[in-house]
Amino acid sequence: MASSALYISVVSAAALCCGICAALWLRERRKNKKLRALAAAGRYRPAIISHEIRTPLALITGAAELLAEGMAGELNARQKQFVRTITENSNQVVNIAENFLLGANPGKPLRIRRQLVDVREIVGTAARELRHTSDTPILVDCPGGILQIYADPQLLRQLVWNLINNALRHSAPPTAGICGGETQHTPKTSVTVRITAGENGGTHIIVSDTGTGIDPAEYDQIFAPFTTGSGRRPGTGIGMMVAKRITDAHGGRILIDSMPGKGTSFHVLLPRGEEDTEK
Repeated sequence: MASSALYISVVSAAALCCGICAALWLRERRKNKKLRALAAAGRYRPAIISHEIRTPLALITGAAELLAEGMAGELNARQKQFVRTITENSNQVVNIAENFLLGANPGKPLRIRRQLVDVREIVGTAARELRHTSDTPILVDCPGGILQIYADPQLLRQLVWNLINNALRHSAPPTAGICGGETQHTPKTSVTVRITAGENGGTHIIVSDTGTGIDPAEYDQIFAPFTTGSGRRPGTGIGMMVAKRITDAHGGRILIDSMPGKGTSFHVLLPRGEEDTEK
């Protein structure tokens, strides 16, 4: 009897332990599933938010640009300034949203959809859009005819946007000083974008500013996330990281040529590429 009672007690204890272990296993499984769901939501939340933000802001920007072009009638100087403020800030937020969308998963390769695009047309469109947001002249130098490569048009546009926007941030503003009792102004600064044919049918894009330049010791940090540099306009610190990701995704290179006190040029070398075979 004693041995039977002991056997039953051991079996009961074992069953209780198994039940407790099973309950703990199920609880941990549910907990891990919940954590995975939260992790996934956290990982994709920036992309979802960025996508939802871009649409209404793009409509606001488009409406403001139509107003600036006089589609609703002639504007006075004060009204033009208000429209310019709307356009400038809306474009900045759209750009931030697009950068966050592309930078949401920095460890994951960008998915690109290549098609035959005219680089000169994309650069020219980006320059026209950004001229609405800045007093600094944006000059486009693109001699020759159509320059086509196989690239993702949306990503290429974002690449050019980020490079020009970065140049605008770092271009030195006009200054005034007193010399011989007279006020003298420095020449108005500008941003220049040059597009030329590259090697083997590729393209070479150069975006230059007339800012303070970059110390060579800081080159490695330029493409690091959340590095804003010393621009005279605030930035998010991800624009150049995204620019490099887009360049890398197209099999290209991005190089820096800077002289402290003189300005900086970013060189983007993109191959001609090939058309996507997947439909």
